[in-house]
Amino acid sequence: MRKLLPALLFALLPTASFAHGIWITDRFGEPSIVYGHGASDDAYQAEKLKSVQIHTSDGKVSKGETRETDSYIKLKIPQKTQAVTAAFDNGYWTKDAKGKWHNLKKSEVENPVSSGHYFKYTTHIPLGATALEKPFGLPLEIYPLQNPHTMEQGDKLALRVLLNNEPAKGLKVIADYINDEAATKLITDDKGEVSITIRNQELNVIAVSTTKELKDKTHADEEGYFSTLSFTLEHKHH
Repeated sequence: MRKLLPALLFALLPTASFAHGIWITDRFGEPSIVYGHGASDDAYQAEKLKSVQIHTSDGKVSKGETRETDSYIKLKIPQKTQAVTAAFDNGYWTKDAKGKWHNLKKSEVENPVSSGHYFKYTTHIPLGATALEKPFGLPLEIYPLQNPHTMEQGDKLALRVLLNNEPAKGLKVIADYINDEAATKLITDDKGEVSITIRNQELNVIAVSTTKELKDKTHADEEGYFSTLSFTLEHKHH
């Protein structure tokens, strides 16, 4: 039943197809790809995860080792990993004239009103990362200009948002996506940069999104991009 419930929710709440993001954190003690909106943690189809890449300190990039469960995907993060990136294709979502949404292309729905094709991306900085040399080339990317693991809760972290490898001006950045999405959103400057306050001592998920209108509207009116940056600061016992 757990696998069927998210699909039912999507039929009722299609905005989830765009508002949802992916990020990497531990589930049952193992690094995993989480798909959710805010604090939600939903099941997903494994084939929607298109790539996982491991970026190591010697500058090499390799395919990440993954393992499927019934409702999500686990990862193996080797030592000396500086970052993990992933791409997720959430498919087409089309609303018909009666207001019902379908997980189908616009061309496959009778009397379509609006339609989009939605993509999710994430960058994860694991404990032990020492330095990030350059952005990772995701279509939409949040790149930290400082190593968050040298910082603490309450510190300011400088970020650069890139769209197709170019600085993205005027995008809203959510500093604490899973706990306080409704908090004041920060806007990227001419360099695509913004400075956020690290909200949490442990898991932090920062998010940004944008859409692009398509010239060829045969299958969809727009493409939607949602990207996160995640890191978990080392737990401190007081």
